[in-house]
Amino acid sequence: MQKFVNADDKIYKRNGAEKRSAAIVAADNYIERFRGSVDPAYRHTYHVMPPVGWMNDPNGFNYAFGKYHMFFQFNPYSAEWGPMHWGHYTTEDFVKWHLEPTAIAPDEDYDRDGCFSGTSIVKDNGFYLMYTAVAGGLQTQALARSADGVNFVKEGQVITGEDLPADCSRSDFRDPKVFLRNGIYYAITGSADVDGSGQLLLFGSPDLMRWKYVGRVWKDRRTEGIYECPDLTVIDGKDMLITSPQGLAADGWRHENLHGNLYMAGSIDLETGAFHSEYEDEIDGGFDFYAAQTLTAPDGRIIMTAWMQMWSRSMPTAKDGWAGAAILPRELSIVDGKLIQTPVREIEKYRQNGVYLSEKTIDGEVSFAGVSGVKVELDFSLNVDSAEKTGVKLYKGDVNETKIYYDAKQEKVVFDRSGMGIRISHDPKEKDASVRSVKIKLNGNVIRFRIFLDVSSCEVFINGGERTMTGNVYSGPADNGICFFAEGGISEIVRLEKYDIVV
Repeated sequence: MQKFVNADDKIYKRNGAEKRSAAIVAADNYIERFRGSVDPAYRHTYHVMPPVGWMNDPNGFNYAFGKYHMFFQFNPYSAEWGPMHWGHYTTEDFVKWHLEPTAIAPDEDYDRDGCFSGTSIVKDNGFYLMYTAVAGGLQTQALARSADGVNFVKEGQVITGEDLPADCSRSDFRDPKVFLRNGIYYAITGSADVDGSGQLLLFGSPDLMRWKYVGRVWKDRRTEGIYECPDLTVIDGKDMLITSPQGLAADGWRHENLHGNLYMAGSIDLETGAFHSEYEDEIDGGFDFYAAQTLTAPDGRIIMTAWMQMWSRSMPTAKDGWAGAAILPRELSIVDGKLIQTPVREIEKYRQNGVYLSEKTIDGEVSFAGVSGVKVELDFSLNVDSAEKTGVKLYKGDVNETKIYYDAKQEKVVFDRSGMGIRISHDPKEKDASVRSVKIKLNGNVIRFRIFLDVSSCEVFINGGERTMTGNVYSGPADNGICFFAEGGISEIVRLEKYDIVV
């Protein structure tokens, strides 16, 4: 396949006005040439995914120039991880997405091996991207600026190994999250101590260009790698620290993925950098959730996105010319100190063909007219009654099915995709890539599920967002059935709403 253009000829005048590097022009030309060759079999309809090639972490999730922006780690030239560019989408409602030109590419000596993850911030009518520049095994933090939200000019490295304490790794130092407080810009980065323990570091700056080390935000020995992709936001007066730890040990039913996701509610001390955690938990208990980022919308909502995929597993769509996607963005709140997640309300504008049911007994397996499909929203409450297990079968065909159900004995919701039809291989350190579960307390013997399907994805919101479970599901083209089941007793659908999501 064609490779990106060498940086020796890196300035290109586009449309007679904007300067674009040759590496970016090459990437955009490649996208236009090959995006039509991607197999559409598993392509989503209302989720961000790469036009062609590889996508991982969302980056620079923010609001600027009257639009929401989502950048992402991007290799346009292959459906495998490779030379990291920043792809770029914009949206006005988190549902319909517009592909913009590639934002940055590895075309400088200091980022020749990749433009890794980071965030964005608006300052003085400029839109800045802060990202990890990788070259020769070293990771530093660099800046790019835009006056229009589309075309970016690199400002150079702003935090290097010289700014780190002696006991911090220079090769595991990445993923800056930038935020402004009290007139000072701060950046939290993932890092490793030279003893191998994972940590997060804080830096401060008056202007985004001159940075000084403040202190350690977090450090412990629970991981087998670093705390990647940190994010900090404020929800209902609480600092919320979000991160993706590598190799975090399983804690019962929590953190069953080899690469985890974690939030801590508490407060950050900007004088020392230290974060004081009052409560922590897994963000999502499913298979495919990593590298979460948040933004604050103009209306005050805290919106989160994340990579809807997972490291150390096979990716069935790679053979189709693409891999990776982002979740349906979620609104965040805190109730009783705990994180609550709900799908962005804008998705409701795209509902069609509503089906409404109530008081339906489930004894064995039952389906209902009009309740089927693979691009749907399914919202229902179940009275568990005497059933030992009760829930729904999705992506159901003659042979294949995926199950979401409540296990009364274990007091767990189980997401079981072992019968979906395609086996996903996984790292031997991970127990499996087929079944995940989360603990749930019933409310008067009733449990509520709100489930979003989009061709090959399934996002489950339980009890109003008290827990979430996200997973990709790869079934056959005719596997579009939905049915409800009860085992070891009966249950009842108290109420049900089903909508097609049409974008």
